[in-house]
Order: sequence, then C-alpha cells, then structure tokens
Amino acid sequence: MKSKKYLVFDAGPLISLTMNGLLGILEKLKKDFNGEFIITPSVKAEVIDKPLKIKRYEFEGVRIKDLLERGILKLSSDFISNGQLEKETARLLDIANSSFKSLGTNINLIHNAETSCLAFSNLCKCDNVIVIDERTTRLLVENPENLKKIFEKKLHSSVSVDNNKLKNLKDFRFIRSAELLYLAYERDLLDLKKDKTLLDSILYAVKYTGTSISSGEIEDIKNL
Repeated sequence: MKSKKYLVFDAGPLISLTMNGLLGILEKLKKDFNGEFIITPSVKAEVIDKPLKIKRYEFEGVRIKDLLERGILKLSSDFISNGQLEKETARLLDIANSSFKSLGTNINLIHNAETSCLAFSNLCKCDNVIVIDERTTRLLVENPENLKKIFEKKLHSSVSVDNNKLKNLKDFRFIRSAELLYLAYERDLLDLKKDKTLLDSILYAVKYTGTSISSGEIEDIKNL
C-alpha cells in the first residue's frame, strides 16, 4: 500500500480559489489524491475565523468551514499537537526573520501562517507539498540569492544573508494554486469545456487574486 501524501495549504491559495468560485475543485482533487489536505490553526484563523466576523467576507469563511466540517480539509492537530507545531513555528520564524539584514536591522520576511505550514512539513515525517502562492517564502527556500537582490533593489541598500541559518530551511516542496488548477484542468475536473481559453482564464484569475506568477510562467504552463 502506498503511503499517504499531504498537501499543506497556506491561506492565500484558499482565499484565491474562494474568490474565483473554484473552491469546489478541492473536493474533486481530494478524490484523486491518496492523502490529506491540511490546514494549521494559523491558516484556519485567516480563512475561517476572521472572515466569519466580517460581513464582506463571511460567505468565504462559511464555504471553507464547510470543507473542514466535511473532512475535505483537516486540521493539523489531527496529526501533530498544537504545542509541537507552535514550538517549531516559533523556531522557524526566528531563523527566517533573522537571516536577512539591512543596515544592521533584521528584515521580517515571513509571517505565522506560512511558517506554520513549514513547521507541519518538518514535523509530520510524511510525503508532503506546501500549497503557497506567496513569493517570499518560496524564494527564501529555493533561491535566497534572488531574494537578496529583490530586497536590495527595494530597500536601495546592501543586504547581508546568514547562509548558516538558511541551512535549516531546506527540502521543502511547494506548489502554487495555478499549478493545482492546471492539474484539475488536465484531469477534467472543471465543469466547463476543456480548451486553452478555459485554462488561460483560470490561471489569470488566480494571478489577479494573489498568486505570484508571471504572464510568461502562465504561458509555460499552457504549453505543457
């Protein structure tokens, strides 16, 4: 029997899918997937708890809450204690947010929700991929030198990087909501005619609702 796989969702992809009326794709993908779709308490706070208190976003919160109640999404606490997760999240936050400095001051790079996804990935000892649209976290792991250049351009000053600390931020795997939607498209899970216009439209939809993806990358996906 194959071991289970885990998709660990940051808040951004869930919000983007909800805003574009594509949240139902997750239920269909789950049936195709031998594993679990995970959210941490910090992500739940952003996509369910906070929206339910704001009338403008309440329906978005209701829809994601429904996925959690029906077991399409599961809380990380079903697999790892909140105490363990909080401790590892704090450790990784400290590492990430003290690794880059400008003018002698630490640059705060990432926040609690996305860091909690990294923490779960570290702790679960399982085959997992983090679903995240936020560019900084991905570059911090995959290409810190490029992230350094971006911040030097943004801050108009030199940036120093502690590469020894960054050794603690290795071996994470990421996928964006755009790639997740491409998988859904390839598997005919969208309730619309499958053609290049549909693929183009959904990729640009998530681009304009928070996914860090260029037009060139979208063209690459379409040409796969």
